[in-house]
Amino acid sequence: MPELRQDPLSGRWVIIAENRAARPDQLATTSDVSVEECPFCPGHEGLTPETSAVYPSRSTTQSWKVRVVPNKYPAVEMNASGDRGEAAIGIHEVIIESPSHVASLSDISGDEARLTFIAYRDRLRNLRQDSRLAYGLVFKNARVEGGATLEHTHSQLIATSNVPADIQFELAKAGEHRMLHGSCAFCDLIDGEVDGDRHVLETDSFAVFCAFGSRFPYEMWVLPKEHCESFESTRDSELVELADLMQKLIRGLEDTLDSPAYNYWIRNAPFRLSSHDDYHWRIELTPRMTRLAGFELGTGCFINPVSPEQAAAQLRSVFA
Repeated sequence: MPELRQDPLSGRWVIIAENRAARPDQLATTSDVSVEECPFCPGHEGLTPETSAVYPSRSTTQSWKVRVVPNKYPAVEMNASGDRGEAAIGIHEVIIESPSHVASLSDISGDEARLTFIAYRDRLRNLRQDSRLAYGLVFKNARVEGGATLEHTHSQLIATSNVPADIQFELAKAGEHRMLHGSCAFCDLIDGEVDGDRHVLETDSFAVFCAFGSRFPYEMWVLPKEHCESFESTRDSELVELADLMQKLIRGLEDTLDSPAYNYWIRNAPFRLSSHDDYHWRIELTPRMTRLAGFELGTGCFINPVSPEQAAAQLRSVFA
């Protein structure tokens, strides 16, 4: 069973999930699962756990466009038992973004991408109703170097019984900012970045820029312009716009950097707080251009060989 442990010195939480060593290529460097064996392809639905949610297709030849299933090798479980520490209680799901066996969100149809982002919101809304769950993270690992153990494009959602330390720290800093300045730190950040050196592009509802303290080359942040603390509150029309934007950003990275592996994740407010008006959700998107080495692992401080100003200038030229 997965087990939740906390380092007594740093306060950092770690999940010990030995069952995940059985995943395809968990301890290898390449994926060798063929299309014929892929559990995410149509006709192979019996190879995955029972569907949690499905977004059907209008096609007469396909029964679904997006499927959500429990992860076969979960990092957390609702019935976890902590024999040696605290139980790693939670839900781990996989969002299969398309019936097509492709590797990237940029390769699927616009309709499939939009349904994928609607699925993200719907599943977070559903899971937040469970009082045992405190936080939900949606994330995507694309290609082997990005951490994907199966090529078929998919995302994941892990909801846990604890709020990650990084989120707790951000909430504290956001509360401090509002107390000092009377405004949302993230809204102020957007205002400061629009038309600045790190600005990449914007749509009616979203602003995109390379963060001042980018940890990775070409790391981009996507924030709603309208203050919104929880991704679950995002309207359908905004999700359509967001899905189109994310496909555009990923295609831009792939064209510029020769189709790198990438990750994105949604930084969201916790499910339950007395008030989290200080918070403002965002998506962080980063190609995998560098590897963590001894300094990063030993200090938690990242070395980024490409300044966010340089990255933003290059990306602006792509999207112009």
